[in-house]
Amino acid sequence: MDRTGAAGRARRLRYKRDGRLFDLDERRFVDLAELADDVRTGRPFRAQRQGTGAECTNEVLVEVLRTMMSHHAGQAAAPALLGMVGELLRAPDDAEPPPPPEDGGRRMRSRS
Repeated sequence: MDRTGAAGRARRLRYKRDGRLFDLDERRFVDLAELADDVRTGRPFRAQRQGTGAECTNEVLVEVLRTMMSHHAGQAAAPALLGMVGELLRAPDDAEPPPPPEDGGRRMRSRS
């Protein structure tokens, strides 16, 4: 089977009210560890909330990253990195850009 599954497309998941994930094509529940394995191998997925059908792929991805990071708990930067990733994924498309770095942008200047 290739990375996108037998149907040749992203895994389709339903995010249940109780927090469980249901694979709509395989008709079974999927745990975060299995989904983390999929993410590691590059298999795409899409998730929607039960009842409303609202897109929640980014929220599920944050949970997958938390699962992956919990296996590397000895790394001090992991919680901060995970928090930043979570904020980026939850930000709406029209969100304000982040403030400039405290050093005034001296570390990274664009060449225009």
